[in-house]
Amino acid sequence: MLLNIDLPPEAPPPSVAPDAAASPRREDGGDAPPAERRSSAAERPPLAGLPVLRLIRPLAVLALLAMILGRMLAPAMVGLAVGIERAAHAIELAGAGASQLFAIGAIVIAMALIGAVVRSRAPYALRIAAIVAGSFVILVVLHATAQRVPDLSAALIGVSAAILALGSAWDALRIPFMRPVAAALGLVGASALVRLTGVFLAVWANDRGSKALAGATSSVATAAFALDALAVLVATVALGARREARPRDAEPPRPRDAEPPRPRLVSPLSLAALALSLLVTRAALAGAADDASMIEALFRRALDRLLTRPAPVVPLSMQLFVGALSVVVVALALIAPPRLPVLGGALALLLVARSAPEVPLNALSLLIAALCVALAARDERGFWAAVLATEREGTSSASRAPESRTSPGARQVDASDDTR
Repeated sequence: MLLNIDLPPEAPPPSVAPDAAASPRREDGGDAPPAERRSSAAERPPLAGLPVLRLIRPLAVLALLAMILGRMLAPAMVGLAVGIERAAHAIELAGAGASQLFAIGAIVIAMALIGAVVRSRAPYALRIAAIVAGSFVILVVLHATAQRVPDLSAALIGVSAAILALGSAWDALRIPFMRPVAAALGLVGASALVRLTGVFLAVWANDRGSKALAGATSSVATAAFALDALAVLVATVALGARREARPRDAEPPRPRDAEPPRPRLVSPLSLAALALSLLVTRAALAGAADDASMIEALFRRALDRLLTRPAPVVPLSMQLFVGALSVVVVALALIAPPRLPVLGGALALLLVARSAPEVPLNALSLLIAALCVALAARDERGFWAAVLATEREGTSSASRAPESRTSPGARQVDASDDTR
């Protein structure tokens, strides 16, 4: 089964005699001590049983490139200035290529993840939802490579991916280290369902010419935007999970059944994301002026591509800020992922799909993020294997550092900071 992780074997209990045939032999005929057997098994790479999950971060990088180049920059550069037609065409081709590569890789990885979820210990309802929703989304994405997807099919894949996201988030909330990413996934799924309801009401109001339905559409769109903004903020908080590995002797002893470290509400990485988003939003707001520079106008046009429809009853500055923050968080989640790298890729994919789940590639991104969260929630041994591997790497690098960088005083300060 893909979720089985190779960990160092535990010593047999005193009442059970070790198997002589299974233990390695020394050259002089004696058995190897248990410490040597543990060290040889501990050298195996962690997460060796999850090769598919190692591809999530590269896939998320492709999704980010496809979103920035194909969805934001390429349309924003059309008619922006005189003499940039070649650059705009090159960026359009690069975005199209990234989108095609992402579609091919995402389809293959989604099929592998569906098989892994079916063979996992996930609830039966979640397994059935993964098969039904995943197969439907993959078929529609394959259809979209040849011709335009009908509006009904686009709405159904958005609903299918959102329902699977809600189910995976509900199952993953029971795991402490999964709660920030699971909460963001659940909020994105709920926002997608509410937004698609608003689209249905908008079409219905347009057909009937009803002002009451138009007002209800604005209210539903505002609720969807509130859930979407909350999901982006939760994802920003998820960036505060501790990523650094401290030497083992600099940490206080942790009980065996202790919970993993919880993310901090405020961290340097989350503060950097908020500050950078504020600067981008300010430049985008200045891009609407007549005397705006080309960079400011480019920011404004690019962020306009991330605005949701129907339009919520929210100030435009807030909508631009949420769009900018989502892109920044996606980039930071890929550069500095949490201790389990697959969570960084899943966080990036669900934020890529947040504003338009009815688009085939976005629905596929949300589907893969939901499947990754479902697998990671059922793989607690894999999480702790990744954590221990990170700590071992940090300990070995600290032992090779100069004495001035690993003085006792510095370690005491490190341990006190970690305790606080």
